[in-house]
Amino acid sequence: MSERKPKTKVASSAPRSSQPKRSTKSTFFTCSTLIGVVLSVVAALLLTHLFVKSPIDAVSFTMPDPPDLIDDVRLAQSEIHLNDQIYGPESIAVHPTTGKIYTGLKTGLICEIEMVKNKAKIVRGLKLTSLDGCDGGYHNMEKCGRPLGMRFNKDDELIVVDAYLGVFAIDWTKEKVHKILSGGAQLEEVDQPPVRYLNDLDFLPDGRIVLTESSTKFDDKDFLWDLFEHRPNGRVLLLNPKNGAISLLADNLYFPNGVQVWRGKVIVAEMGMARIVKISPSSGDVTVLIDNLAGYPDSVRKSADGKLWIPLAAPRTSQDNWLNERARLREIMTKVLSPQALQLVVDQFTPAIAVVHKFDPENGKILDTLMDKSQKIVSISSVVEDLDGNLLFGSDANYYLGRLVKSNF
Repeated sequence: MSERKPKTKVASSAPRSSQPKRSTKSTFFTCSTLIGVVLSVVAALLLTHLFVKSPIDAVSFTMPDPPDLIDDVRLAQSEIHLNDQIYGPESIAVHPTTGKIYTGLKTGLICEIEMVKNKAKIVRGLKLTSLDGCDGGYHNMEKCGRPLGMRFNKDDELIVVDAYLGVFAIDWTKEKVHKILSGGAQLEEVDQPPVRYLNDLDFLPDGRIVLTESSTKFDDKDFLWDLFEHRPNGRVLLLNPKNGAISLLADNLYFPNGVQVWRGKVIVAEMGMARIVKISPSSGDVTVLIDNLAGYPDSVRKSADGKLWIPLAAPRTSQDNWLNERARLREIMTKVLSPQALQLVVDQFTPAIAVVHKFDPENGKILDTLMDKSQKIVSISSVVEDLDGNLLFGSDANYYLGRLVKSNF
């Protein structure tokens, strides 16, 4: 084999003075164009600021500096399953006898997944609507739906909360879907606004369904607007699955997200305040169980030993208060940036750290913290245990399902 010689760069034989120069006129027009573009952008921003009303009515607030997180790397040992096959597996449910895994995607599809030789495989899927063209895009969510919280009831039905379409019961044996509650339903309390943005669910001992409604003002695709506004637009509802009657349990909450019934009490992740609260289902009284978390909590799920798992969807930083104190700036940001662009900006300033807490619901003590700073797994929205005690991780934004084998934590 002959040796390949490196190519040599041939210099121009023309003297430097003979090389063509950019004309003064060309330079002038280039600079003028650049200045024109900059001025146009500035003018557009000013006009938007002056004449476009912000979608939010923000308030200034401050929060205590977040507590320090211990160094931990166990989440970095997580496995990645179904990479680029699923989009936004927000919530996860595990069948109590078969061990099959169920999750809802941003496309509106609800998937049944099996682990075959330690590899996840999508077995089948169901949709809550018959519409086509559901790609998980911003403008399709209202019509295509966004399945969020899900759990199995005592009748072996998968109960699914859709942020737009309502609450559904799925019989996977017959592949039949039954609607329990429609989106936009009116509460029994006539002075309460209709349902707008349902998020998660659990069951009370008497069979009623506890629902979190993250906001009565904004819907799921605009959830950042609610967090930027920082007003108590959220509430917790009670649904009778037999007749579809829905009533208020507690309101004036800051983006209530995940929910777990524990010993007759309702445990809720109040994401907008970075805390966990406990609600009495009889009186509706709200008490703080864990305050000043190191991040913004998402779901709440019970562990095999009776404790609770809470993922922090995004960690907090000591610099967060800079924006918290500037309500006017947050309003301007929501005027000049689309929700999609706003999400990109937020992502740039959010540390890419995955955090999962295990805590004692009796006293609110954090018992364990799993982390990944390597960015192998990020943006965890939900944590559940499978029948073998492994942890499964869902996410509103990721394109995969995460799993941490029990022996690694």
